[in-house]
Amino acid sequence: MIPGGKQVGFKRFEFSVDEEKLDDMYIRAVQDEYTKIDESWLQLHYKTSVILVIFSLLVEIAMGMILVNSDMLTTTVYIYYLKFLIIPSGLNFILITIETLIMKSKRFSQNHKIYSVSLIYVGIGFVLFSVHCTFTSAYYIFAIAIMLTAIYADYRVTCVTALASISSIITSELFLEWDKDKISVFENTHRMGDFLISLFVLLAFSIAIMAVIRFERRKNSAGIQKEIERQLLQQSVHMDEMTGVYNRKAFRAEMKYVEDTASDRNYTLAIVDIDKFKDVNDTWGHHVGDRCLIEFAKILKEFCLDMTPFRYGGDEFCLLFCDKSMEEAEAICGEIKARVNLLCFEDYPTLILTASFGIASISDQVDTVRLFIHADRALYEAKKVRNAIRTF
Repeated sequence: MIPGGKQVGFKRFEFSVDEEKLDDMYIRAVQDEYTKIDESWLQLHYKTSVILVIFSLLVEIAMGMILVNSDMLTTTVYIYYLKFLIIPSGLNFILITIETLIMKSKRFSQNHKIYSVSLIYVGIGFVLFSVHCTFTSAYYIFAIAIMLTAIYADYRVTCVTALASISSIITSELFLEWDKDKISVFENTHRMGDFLISLFVLLAFSIAIMAVIRFERRKNSAGIQKEIERQLLQQSVHMDEMTGVYNRKAFRAEMKYVEDTASDRNYTLAIVDIDKFKDVNDTWGHHVGDRCLIEFAKILKEFCLDMTPFRYGGDEFCLLFCDKSMEEAEAICGEIKARVNLLCFEDYPTLILTASFGIASISDQVDTVRLFIHADRALYEAKKVRNAIRTF
C-alpha cells in the first residue's frame, strides 16, 4: 500500500466498479499500450524509409562506377548520373525531408503520421521502381511497403497503402518511360506477364495482410475479454459485495504484504465500529442495518485517497493509513465521525448513527499483529463512551 490509496499488495480498482466501467477502464489501458506500440513501430517504419533511400543511393553510386568503367553504358556519363542518381536520389531526399518534418511536428496526430510514413514509403518505392522497372525484383519494394503496415492492425492504412502501391506500378509501367532501354509491356509478352503477375501478387498479398489483421484483432479482443473476466473475478474475491469496500480476506492479504515487504514505512490502523448496531437491527430490522452499513461505507470511500477501508466483519471496519502521522489519521477519522453523525434517514427520522474509532500507529519494525491488537484496545476504550476516538 502506498499513500493516496494506491495498492501495492494486490491490484486495485475503484470501489463499486461495475462490469461496464471495468471494461472501459481496461480497454482504455490496452488502447494506451497499443498506442505506445504503434508509436515505436512508427519510428522504426520511418527509419526504414531513411535506410532505404540511403541504401539505394549507395547502390546507385556503386552501379554507376561499374557501368562507367565498362562497355555496358548505353548513354553519356552525364545523362546516366542525372537520370539514375541525381534526380531519383534528390526526389527521395525531398520525400524523406517532408517525412522528417511531419514526424517532428506536433500539429499532426499519430494517425496522420502513420498514413504519411506509409504513403511516403510507397512514393520512395515509386521513384525507385520507375528508374529500375526493368528489374523484376523491384516489384518487391511495394510488397514491403504493404507488409510494414500490418503492425498497425488498421484496415484503412493497409488498404490505402495497397491501392497506392498498385496504382504506382500501373502508372510507372503504362505511362512512364524513364529508362530508354525499358521494353514496353505491350511490346513484350514476358514483360506483360511480369506486370500482370506483380499486380496479382500485390493484390493477393494485400488480402493476406488484411486476413492477418482480422485474426490479430480477434485474438486481441479475446485476450482483453479474458483479462477483464480475470479482473472481475479478482475484484469479487477481495471486495465486500454489500458495501463495495475491501473485505476481510483482502485485509489479511494486505497486512501480510505490509509485514513481509514494507518494514521501512509508517503505518497507522484505525478500527471503526458502529455504536449500538445490534439495537439498529433489533429495532428497525436487518434491511435497515444493511442500509446503514452501505451509507457508512460510502462515507469511508470518500476518503480513499487518504486511507484504504476494509470491512472486517459485521459493523466493524478497518482503515489502513500509510505514511500518515497519528495526528493526521486522527483528523481524518474525526471528519468521518462528523459525517456519520450527520447521516439522515428520511424513513426513520429517529435513527441516528454514531461510530467509535480506535487508532494505533507503528513504525520501525512492522508487526501487524501488534498493530491490530493496539488498535483494538483503543477501540475498546472508545466504545466505553461511544462516538469517540481513542489512540493507543
